[in-house]
Amino acid sequence: MRVTIIGGGNLGTLLSASFAHKGHEVTIHTSKPEKFSKALEAYSKDDELLFTGTIEKATADWKEAIEGADVIWVTVPPHLFIQIAQKIEPYITAGQMIGIIPGAGAAEFAFKAVIDKGARFFGVARVPSIARIKEYGRSTYLLGPAPEIVIGSIPAKNAKQICEEVQPLYSMPCRPVANYLAVAFTPSNPVLHTSRIYGMFKDYIPGNHYPTNELFYEAWTIDSAEILLNCSDELQQLCKAIPMDMRDVESMQYRHDIRTPEELAKRICSLDRLKGLYSPVVKDDLGYMPDFNSRYFASDFPYGIKIMIEVADLFGVPTPMMDEIWEWYVKVQPERAKDCFKLNMTEEEFIRFYMG
Repeated sequence: MRVTIIGGGNLGTLLSASFAHKGHEVTIHTSKPEKFSKALEAYSKDDELLFTGTIEKATADWKEAIEGADVIWVTVPPHLFIQIAQKIEPYITAGQMIGIIPGAGAAEFAFKAVIDKGARFFGVARVPSIARIKEYGRSTYLLGPAPEIVIGSIPAKNAKQICEEVQPLYSMPCRPVANYLAVAFTPSNPVLHTSRIYGMFKDYIPGNHYPTNELFYEAWTIDSAEILLNCSDELQQLCKAIPMDMRDVESMQYRHDIRTPEELAKRICSLDRLKGLYSPVVKDDLGYMPDFNSRYFASDFPYGIKIMIEVADLFGVPTPMMDEIWEWYVKVQPERAKDCFKLNMTEEEFIRFYMG
C-alpha cells in the first residue's frame, strides 16, 4: 500500500517504521523533513532493536504527501485537526482512506469537507501501541502493543471494508464497530488524562510550584481514580441516551475488571505499558508547574471532555463531574477555553451525520 503518515512525533514515527518494515511505501509529512532518516528504528523499553523500516520519503509538501496515497493516517493532536484538514482538502480524491489515530477530538467535524469530497473517513479507538521518541527522526520506542485495532467510520457502513483493507498494515486483528461515535467516545484520553490532571492540579494557583515531577500513571491516586470512575459512569449514561449502538464504549469497571476507586488506582499503577511516563509539567528554578501547552491541556480538555459535555447537553444527560473538570479548566485557561468544540446540531442531524 501507499501510506502517508501526517505527524513526525511519537506515534507517527513508530507507524512509519512499522508499515515500512512490512514492505509498504511510506511517506511521512512533517515540518522538519530534513531531520528524518530514511531508515527508522523501533526499540523495546530495554533498548533492544525490534525492527527497522525504510520509508520512501519525508516531506513538508502537502501535495506530495497526499496525492496518490491509498491511506492517510493523521497522528497530530486534536487542536490541530482543523488546520490539517484545510491543508489536505485540496489534494484529496474520492476513495482515499483518511484514518484518525486515535479517533477522539472532534476529527469527524474538522474533516467534514474531506468527507464530503468522498474520502473514506475512519478512526481508531486507541493507539496500536504506546510510542516514545528515542532519537527524533531516527528511532522510537514501542512500549506495549494493543490486542486489536478497533475502527469506526463515517458513514458507518464502511467500517468492515476499511478494516479489511488496512489489516495488512498491522500484526493484530482489526475489528469494525457500529459507528464512529463509538470510537470517538472511547473512555481514553478525553476522560483519562483530564481526570488525572484535575486530580493533580485542581488546587493550583498561578505561580505555585510543585517539588517533583510525578509519574503520570504509576503514581495514580485514589482521588484521581474516583474522578475517572465518575466520568466513566456519566459517559455510560450518555451512551444509553443516544439512539445508536454504543455497546463498544466500555466502562472503566468493565475494561479493568474493577469496582472501586482503590482497585482502579492499583490497576492503572500496575499497567506495564504505561510505566515511566511523567506528568505534563515544566521546570524552572523554583520547581515544577503545569505545562499548559502540552497536548494534555491543549487538546484533551477543549477537544476531548468538552465534546462529551456538548453531546450530553444535546441529549439532556447531566454530567456533574465532567462539568466540574471543565469549569476548572476555564478558570486556569480562559483564553484557550474560548477556542473549544461547540456542537450546533439537532438530535436528528447528529444521528444522521454518524450513520449516513
